[in-house]
Amino acid sequence: MSFVQYSVDVGARIAIRWPRPTLAAFVGRVGTVVEVFRVPLDSCMVRLDGDPNNQREWFFYRDEFAISDA
Repeated sequence: MSFVQYSVDVGARIAIRWPRPTLAAFVGRVGTVVEVFRVPLDSCMVRLDGDPNNQREWFFYRDEFAISDA
């Protein structure tokens, strides 16, 4: 059995899927990756679409988002 592992790159569009309980309001939000960290693997800083502060960046772990088609 084989599988494809997708890594995330700066500029990727992502959708938030499993945030920490304190950030439940972010489920389904879409944003753009602005910085990627290799440790923890593919964690990243994201700017969310529609954020009134368009310079604010949020940290997400790889298992908290999915690559988006948006």
